[in-house]
Amino acid sequence: MTEAAPTRPGSPSLIERLSRQTGIAPSYIGARLGPHKPFPFQNAPADLIERLLVQETSFFRHAGQWAMLRNMLRGDPALSAPALRVWSTACATGEEAWSLAYLLQREGKGRSRVIGSDISPSAIATASRGRYTRLEAMGSFRDLPEFARPAFPLASGEVWDAPHTLRDMTRFCVHNVLDPMLSSELGGAADLVFCRNMLIYFTEDAINKALANIASAMRTGGILVLGASETMRENGLFEPVETASAVFWRRTGQPAVTPAPMAGAVPRP
Repeated sequence: MTEAAPTRPGSPSLIERLSRQTGIAPSYIGARLGPHKPFPFQNAPADLIERLLVQETSFFRHAGQWAMLRNMLRGDPALSAPALRVWSTACATGEEAWSLAYLLQREGKGRSRVIGSDISPSAIATASRGRYTRLEAMGSFRDLPEFARPAFPLASGEVWDAPHTLRDMTRFCVHNVLDPMLSSELGGAADLVFCRNMLIYFTEDAINKALANIASAMRTGGILVLGASETMRENGLFEPVETASAVFWRRTGQPAVTPAPMAGAVPRP
């Protein structure tokens, strides 16, 4: 039987479907969409998914984490190779991925491969263009760390185009973290993964599935970076790195067994 299209975004069946597809908690979806608004979207649930996403990002966001990463690139054996495989998941409009490419190049690792992924095709289109304009207040270039200031805009209206040296290192793709990441996209097991400020919106089942998929894409000893407000689950897949705050996690040698599909999940092509 073909499922009838719901008439409004507050419909429980639609909220549950969106939660299964994106991992986002139903309570957040309901608050984001509102229970009594008319159904104005032409291509549900794709249009609704775009509306749910929090595309809040900037270059070198949360400077303290970038300072810790610089130190690890210079001293941690896990990140000592001249060419690293790096995955920025839930990269939104791409500033984080470009920041990683810039930092790696600056630290003498310009042969590294950076993959930025997001569930939003429109965000990935923006990221792939690699063109950003400095705004007067909040924007992509707020709170730049001192080491990056010479290379990025400081005056309102100034445009930054990703240089060819960074474009050669960086690729973007549409990807749902609830699906396994293809090793062909990463070019092999990832040495470093950024997954910041995404899990805080997820259900517990979705968190476990996302972490298992991320672990499966990483090599033993690789580093996972979470957001400052996110906590790791006790799954045996990661152990904390001794840094100023527990946001860096090292992949253990335990095999990652991807959890079974969440109950009632909508199959993806």
